[in-house]
Amino acid sequence: MTGTLPSLDYSFRRLVNILGPERVSRSPMERLMHSHDFASLPKIALLQWKMIPDFVVVPKTVEEVSRLVEFAFEAGLPIIPRGGGSGLVGGAVPNRGGILVDMRRMDRIGAVDPERRLLTVQAGRAWKEIADFAAARGMFLPIAPLGAPASTLGGWFANGGVGIGSYKYGDARDIVTDMQVVLPSGEALRTADGTVDLSVAFGNLNPAFFGSEGTIGLIVEATLQLAPKPEALVPLTYSFKDLWSAREVPGTIAGSDLEPYNVAVMDPVHLAFMRTVRPETPDPQALVNVSLDGPKDEVAAAAAELDALLGGLGGKKLGEDVAKAQWDGRFDLYPARRITGGLVLTETEFPTPAYVEMLRRAARVARRLRMQVAVNSFLVDRNTVAVNPYFLMEEDSPLGPTALAFVKKFGDVAFALGGHPEGLGLFTAFNFPKMHKGATGIYEAVKTQLDPHRKVNPGKMTEVWTRYDLPIVNVIPPEIMGFGLDVAAFLRRLKPTSDRYVKIPGGPR
Repeated sequence: MTGTLPSLDYSFRRLVNILGPERVSRSPMERLMHSHDFASLPKIALLQWKMIPDFVVVPKTVEEVSRLVEFAFEAGLPIIPRGGGSGLVGGAVPNRGGILVDMRRMDRIGAVDPERRLLTVQAGRAWKEIADFAAARGMFLPIAPLGAPASTLGGWFANGGVGIGSYKYGDARDIVTDMQVVLPSGEALRTADGTVDLSVAFGNLNPAFFGSEGTIGLIVEATLQLAPKPEALVPLTYSFKDLWSAREVPGTIAGSDLEPYNVAVMDPVHLAFMRTVRPETPDPQALVNVSLDGPKDEVAAAAAELDALLGGLGGKKLGEDVAKAQWDGRFDLYPARRITGGLVLTETEFPTPAYVEMLRRAARVARRLRMQVAVNSFLVDRNTVAVNPYFLMEEDSPLGPTALAFVKKFGDVAFALGGHPEGLGLFTAFNFPKMHKGATGIYEAVKTQLDPHRKVNPGKMTEVWTRYDLPIVNVIPPEIMGFGLDVAAFLRRLKPTSDRYVKIPGGPR
C-alpha cells in the first residue's frame, strides 16, 4: 500500500541517499509524464488506478537498481520498471503509485567483440541507437521493434519482442545470449553463460524473462548476437487498389521459397491518416513493403521473383523513391495522433492462413462499432502474421473512450481464428487465461517464488489490481474488465454517426 505523506517524505529522503537529488523526482509534471505509455486512456481510468507514481527515479548502475528494489520492499512500495514508454497496454504504468524506475539512463554500451560479433549493452539503450552503433562498426542488428527510436532493449525483450526482421532472423530471444536481471529480492542474476555460442543448445534463463512484462525482475543488461552487415538491403513497394485486393499477399509470400527481411501490408486508411499530417504521403491505396537483404546477386534474383509473384496477384511495382521513403519512414507510423489528440494501437498475431478471414471480421467489427480503423500487418514468420490495427480517439468526447471496445472485440476475433493479442498489462490482463490457457497456475507459482510480497510491477498479469488496497475492491476480476469493454461496444452501436476522420476513395471504411 502506498504510504502516508510523512512516510513518503521519508522515502524521498532515502531515495535521494541512494541516487542523489538530481535523479529522484516528486515533481507533479515529471510524475504525470510517466503515468501513461503510448496508448491513449480516458481520464476515468484514474478512478480505477493510481497511474501517477509517487516517485520517478533514474538509476545508472546495476548496484543502484538493486538498492532501489531492496528499498521498495522495505518501504512497502510497488516498483515499476519503464523503458521508452512505447508500450501499448499499460505494462509500465503504475496501478498503485509507488516508485517508477526510468531505465533510460542505463544506456551504456559495454564490451564489443567484433570477431564474434557480440555486443553488451545496458537495458535502457534504444534499439535504433544500438543498430546505428553496430552499423558504424560493420555489424548488423538483424531485428528491431516498430518503435525502435524509443523502445529500449530491456523493455522490448520483456514485452516479447517481434518486429522488423523477425521473418528472417527470429525474435528477441534469438539474438540475446546472456542477460543480467535484478530479481525482486534485489539480487543481480546472470541468466546464461555469455561465452557459449547461441547456435549450440544450452540451458539458460533468458526465456523466463521474455514477455514477462517486468513482473519477475528488472532487466539491466544484455549481450546481443549481431550478424554480418549485408552486402545489400533493398526496399521494394507494390501498390494494390485496396486491402482486400492484397489479401493473398501474406500467404503467397509465406508459401514461396523467398526469404525476405521484412514484409508489411499497409492499409489505405493508414495512408489517408498519414496524408493528413504528412502531405508527401502517397494517395490512399494498399501498399506492400518488402525488404530484401543479402549478397547483391541473390537480392536481385529475389526481387525479380517477387515482381512476378506480386504482379500475378495484381500488384503494381512503385518507384525506388517511394520504396525508399516507405523504408525510411518505417519507424514513423503514427503521426495521425495529432488529428484528434488520441490514438490507440492494438497488437495481435494470427495464423497466416487466417489472414483473409481476419480482414473480413476486422471490417465487420469496425463497421458495427461505427469506427474508422487502419489495419496494418507484417509477417512474423511463415506461419504467423502480426496485425496492428489502430484508430483515433477523442478523449474529451463523452463517447470517445468507448472506442476502446475495438481492442476487446478484435482480440476476440484473434482468439476465434487461432491467434491472440500481444502484450499484457493493466488494460489487457483479462486476456491471460485465453492466451496462456493452463499456464495461470504456473505463472502464479513463479511469481510467488520470486516475488512473494508482490512488489515488482504487480497486479498486471493473472489479476488486475485497483488503486485501492482494501478487501473486495482491491482486485478487478478479468471477467469484469472484459464485461466493461463489452458494455462500451454496446454503447458504440447506439452512436448515431460513424467516426469519419478521412475520406477513402471507393467508399467509407
